[in-house]
Amino acid sequence: MILGYQIEKGSSAIAIKSLIQKACLERQPSTFQFLTDGGSENVNSIFSEFINSSDIPIQHIIAQKDVVFSNSMVEALNKVIKHQFMYHKEINNENQLISVMADTIPIYNMIRPQMILGGNTPEETFSGLSIDISRYTHNFKDQKQLRLTHNKKNSCKVCF
Repeated sequence: MILGYQIEKGSSAIAIKSLIQKACLERQPSTFQFLTDGGSENVNSIFSEFINSSDIPIQHIIAQKDVVFSNSMVEALNKVIKHQFMYHKEINNENQLISVMADTIPIYNMIRPQMILGGNTPEETFSGLSIDISRYTHNFKDQKQLRLTHNKKNSCKVCF
């Protein structure tokens, strides 16, 4: 689930610290796990000092150093945001990017179900809704038939 985002011209330790602070203030978790790669924006004295002084216990896990797996889950999220929400739009300036992101985050968090979450949205899983894949898959056959019927009405006959 996307807990926060910030639009910057480049990645920085100050931006990362600010995002974590905002997420902690808004969500008030009892603990916080933060998985990152070993990039300098994530591993630095600014962030380390913040973690050590935080009222909320923050566990900073560095992929392939502290754990054997990568941060591919986060990279997959970045790919979804870029390919499904951004690349097909013309974004010419920061204000347009801000507008696109303001529309994108609620859709990703609260509307778009995810197979990895058993058909839940990230918000549903974050809020504790149990994962029940049947809620997600129960009408797949009907949806497929509707798409086929709709697509056959299309004037393009190449695909049929």
